[in-house]
Amino acid sequence: MTHTLVLGMGNPILSDDGLGLYVAGRLQDRALPAGVEVQQSEVGGLRLLELVRGFTKVVIIDAIKSDREPGEIVRLDGREFMGGHRYGSAHSIHLGTALDLGEKLGYDMPREIVVYAVEAVDVETFGETMSPPVVTAAERVVELVWEEIGERGAPPAAG
Repeated sequence: MTHTLVLGMGNPILSDDGLGLYVAGRLQDRALPAGVEVQQSEVGGLRLLELVRGFTKVVIIDAIKSDREPGEIVRLDGREFMGGHRYGSAHSIHLGTALDLGEKLGYDMPREIVVYAVEAVDVETFGETMSPPVVTAAERVVELVWEEIGERGAPPAAG
């Protein structure tokens, strides 16, 4: 049974917002440890409940816009993550609220949720290319998540 979900969030046609999808894709190219599943998603808020339920641990990768330096990586507790622009509408409540609701509904919710967020330069311009600081950060996040899921230093899968 799969116990850990790595979930790359984003939109592949909104510049830096493709970060989470990119990182998830790079991780899918590796031989994953037993019990680890990697998925990509463009949804946020309540729609995340269906994706994360049933897992013991969830690692989310996403781009954010805040007051940090472009390309800065932060590791956050999922319950404290207010999310980026994707979680800002009335239809997309922040992650902590969604998790609380899932527990109240009796869903089998993860015990641990970790978010790797990278400060984006641009998440509004149509384009499939990430900015240089986000590209650099994305490669580092691949390794940070690899360490998080317990496979420090394991080689990539043969292609």
